[in-house]
Amino acid sequence: MSLVKYPAPYLYLIEICKYLCYNTPTMSLESAFSISPNPRFFYITPNIQAAIAKTSYVIRSNQGLTTIIGDIGLGKTSLLRLLFNEYDDNPEFTAAFIVNPKQTSETAFLKAICTEFAVPTRRSQRETEYELRNFLIEQAQAQKTVVLFIDEAQQLRGPMFEQIRQILNYETDDRKLLNIIMAGQIELRYKLADKSKRALVSRIAVTSNLDALTLADTLGMINFRCHVAGIENPFEPAAVEAIYTYSKGIPREAIKLCAMSVQYALLNDLQSIPREIVDMAQTDMAQPSEMADNDKLKGTMKQARKLNERRAKV
Repeated sequence: MSLVKYPAPYLYLIEICKYLCYNTPTMSLESAFSISPNPRFFYITPNIQAAIAKTSYVIRSNQGLTTIIGDIGLGKTSLLRLLFNEYDDNPEFTAAFIVNPKQTSETAFLKAICTEFAVPTRRSQRETEYELRNFLIEQAQAQKTVVLFIDEAQQLRGPMFEQIRQILNYETDDRKLLNIIMAGQIELRYKLADKSKRALVSRIAVTSNLDALTLADTLGMINFRCHVAGIENPFEPAAVEAIYTYSKGIPREAIKLCAMSVQYALLNDLQSIPREIVDMAQTDMAQPSEMADNDKLKGTMKQARKLNERRAKV
């Protein structure tokens, strides 16, 4: 059997995350499935663990550029913030985070990077590049590793990709002066596949592709979030399977469905959550076009009546 091993220096990120998660006061069932990006509830799957290991390798060995690509709702932003917070708190690193690169020109993008690093900007692009290069040299002389995190990187335009390529050329004989982690949706992969991006793509050290949850991952995530909140998992096995099926393994959708199911359970004073509750919650979360399906609405009302009748007999 082929085993994937993660070097010990990169496992401290995961251990810190576990410590934060398992050393928190008891919360409520509702808080366990809040869609707010609370890092304590971020569930690290083997796929996420591999992305952490690869990204940490690029940063700590000054490889320059890495990408994290995944569909909507797979946890790119949560992963990026986990990594950013870790390096931002470490005195050996200087980290900056660009939330959404919507600048309309490469000059504006360059100035945004400088602003995040508290580097003064100049009127011309050449002078601004000079300021950034001097800053990076100073950081290297101070034995600091500089890391730039870019979220929603699929928003980048052609000239901005070229700007990234140019600043990645800032290096000494033995190291890159700047490491860049770009996280984006599937569209980022298509943009990088364009022939005009060949020079930039050749500088990508490794790429991490985020996958949807498996059924086992979905159960693990629910158990994990309940454990962090200090409560028992209320979802019955069939309910977990329904959550996985309806969400298609997308963490954000699974959490939203869990949250809605919890509300139904609380309203009906249920200690455990059966599949019928998840089915009802899913219909409530359906898109307006789906909600127009009267047969689906009638089916949900029938499920609710059956559930109440069963409870009345107990």
